Amino acid sequence: MSPQQPNPPRTISTTNGPFGPGIHLREADDIRGTGLGAPVIRGLHTSVAAFVGDAPGLPDKPAFVRHPQEFIEAFAPRRGGDGAARSYVHDAVLGHFRNGGGGAWILGTTAEEDRVGGYRAALARLERLPEVTLVVAPDLWRVEEEAQRVAELLAGHCRRVGNRVALLHTRAGLAPADVGRPFELPEPDAQFAAVHYPWITVTEPGGSEHVAPPSGHVAGLCCRVDVERGAYTAPVGPLVGVVQHERNVSDEEQEALGDVGVNCLRFVPGQGIRVAGARTLSAEADWTDLAVRRLVNHARASLAQGTWWAAFETNSAHLRSLVRQSAVMFLKGLWRQGALRGETADEAFHVVCDETNNSYAYDAPGTSATNGASGVSGANGADIGDPTRGRVVLDVGLATRRPGEFVTFRILHEAGHRNP
Repeated sequence: MSPQQPNPPRTISTTNGPFGPGIHLREADDIRGTGLGAPVIRGLHTSVAAFVGDAPGLPDKPAFVRHPQEFIEAFAPRRGGDGAARSYVHDAVLGHFRNGGGGAWILGTTAEEDRVGGYRAALARLERLPEVTLVVAPDLWRVEEEAQRVAELLAGHCRRVGNRVALLHTRAGLAPADVGRPFELPEPDAQFAAVHYPWITVTEPGGSEHVAPPSGHVAGLCCRVDVERGAYTAPVGPLVGVVQHERNVSDEEQEALGDVGVNCLRFVPGQGIRVAGARTLSAEADWTDLAVRRLVNHARASLAQGTWWAAFETNSAHLRSLVRQSAVMFLKGLWRQGALRGETADEAFHVVCDETNNSYAYDAPGTSATNGASGVSGANGADIGDPTRGRVVLDVGLATRRPGEFVTFRILHEAGHRNP
């Protein structure tokens, strides 16, 4: 997605800093809310990476590292034990920091006989960290015959959580003609994964060189782009700390690989090795753009968290109005930053939270619910409680490509169940 020119902001004072890359909340909005007391929704961070590996020395519970030296001192596995294939977690995490990434979560698989099961257990633990938006498995190909299953677990995890993307990579040593469509992930899992090719040459602290997968460096680039241009722009650009790439890719080869969802790294004179593509593995037109996927992830997660309070209130006309106003103000902020297409807010997004998509809506004491029932009974005829409380539906459409064509999603709040 190409960068957009920001839409003209309102002439009011602003806060001193963003609550997430590219998202600015205005002081007047904080003071006035949306006019009727609707809570202000603050955009979540978009650039928090987690690295999952299966080499010894990694923590069996997620551990947060703030800078490269902290990671090196705590755990920097190089090999997986006697005779085992090299671990690339060290290269990936340091590449992430060198390319603009901030603090990162590090997590190892438990020492199980079943390596795939170890990844499954580790990803389950990672679900408890809602702030993570990028997931990297540097040791994806460490056991080649298991790479497909691990990739499926990663993509499925990101789809299920809903606010993150798996950054994958092809096997080392492949010629462009041998890449094909990697992993053949099903929809919608394919919408939450991106693959980069080829591998890169990096330097050891002592000066020696070796090849490594590019996904950790790409994670850092994503974070850098988020800060400099916003999460709604394509994560493309030069990589830092890369000596060369494993294969040169021609224009024709890049086009062919892009058609199957592979993002190529290419050498550009004067700029070094650059990420030249930003696609997901999806074959669906709405979801082929990695920037679109990450923008929708951000918007959905921010709206879900910012309206969660509504699940504990009675679903009345007033409540639905507050939810709509909160969502509209947040999305207007995205639109003013240029994240959404459209000359007007109406062209950029739409929000529905009213009686048309909320059953059992309650409008005034003594009136019946919109479906004609004043209550709900269980199988034995007993009243099971107020059906207007604990369930709110918010439908959102975003013009991520062109005005009038919306990518849509639904946020359903139910007491006892939390959206990602």
